Amino acid sequence: MQSPFRRARAKRAAGAELDGLKPTAMIDENVRGYLSHGLLGVAIAALGLAVAGGVALTGSAEATEVSTQSTTMMSGTANRAEPLPQAQDVDRETQAERQAQEEVHNSEDGQGSDGTLDRYNRDAGTSRTNAVRAELQRGVSQQIAKERTSSLENQGESVSQTSRTAVQKSRSEQIAEQRKAIQAEQERLEEEKRRKEEEERLANQQKGTLTKSSEPVQGYSAPVYSGEVSGAGGAKPMGRYTIAARWGAVGSWSRYHTGIDLSAPIGTPVMAAADGTVQSPNAGGWAGVHVIIKHSGDATLYAHLNQATVRPGQTVKAGQVIGYVGMTGRTFGPHLHMEYYPSASSTSNPYSTSDPYTWLLTKGVRL
Repeated sequence: MQSPFRRARAKRAAGAELDGLKPTAMIDENVRGYLSHGLLGVAIAALGLAVAGGVALTGSAEATEVSTQSTTMMSGTANRAEPLPQAQDVDRETQAERQAQEEVHNSEDGQGSDGTLDRYNRDAGTSRTNAVRAELQRGVSQQIAKERTSSLENQGESVSQTSRTAVQKSRSEQIAEQRKAIQAEQERLEEEKRRKEEEERLANQQKGTLTKSSEPVQGYSAPVYSGEVSGAGGAKPMGRYTIAARWGAVGSWSRYHTGIDLSAPIGTPVMAAADGTVQSPNAGGWAGVHVIIKHSGDATLYAHLNQATVRPGQTVKAGQVIGYVGMTGRTFGPHLHMEYYPSASSTSNPYSTSDPYTWLLTKGVRL
């Protein structure tokens, strides 16, 4: 059989003899065209052989895998030589998965199931696949965003809770420290107060200022003494004394000192500073044993006596002995606490007194 190339060459030779008019360039162009078609056919044939070989190899591998599984199952059972029924199901599932993967691969590469190229001519199925993929990606992105937002909210709440806990703990520690400081300061102040009171007690024990009460000394007989009376009708309340505290002084008293303190040994005679009438004692427990004498509209009070020698309603003269120095009532030591009341009706209120030193000067007496 004559090949196409020889037939074409013979036809060209016959045509050249008949007309002799075709140019040589056109003959060469036809030859090149036939050569191109021939090469294309050879390439297609080679591609078909390659595909056939791949299919054969795949089939052989699958057969080998099934044979291996059957042999394995047969080795575990002495009386059964056929493969397990599940092997066929597994084979069908494996083939279905591979076919699905090939279809997906072909759709992604733009190649149809019939082997035709449609890379540049995408059909409606490819568009739907891309739309579904985009929708899935959008859904995944939204889910990731939600999870991230929830995670950030949880972290923020955790940080807030930690901060609140730290603030509460710090505040509790500060309050505890403040309470300790306050308690320590209170203890220090109380200790300081006790120390000062003790120092004042020891210091005033020799001066005769106000202090704790004591009982009068019984059975003490003091010498009879009568003081001198001035021309103005006044007399010193004691013959021997030391001024320990003056009226208005600030010390361990409630507000200020309401009288004048004359320190002297226990049993020293105390005399009336002016003429008057003895009143009922109403000064209170702080004065201990005391005598009140009313002089016209005013009055005098003599406190912390060991004992009194006059009684209420008795008339006394200036310089007359009315009692003896003691330590009754609130006192640190033996002394006479004398007060002057411009109004005789206010003897129960020590803060209505005036300076007895000034009053005695009006009576011609200088302490």
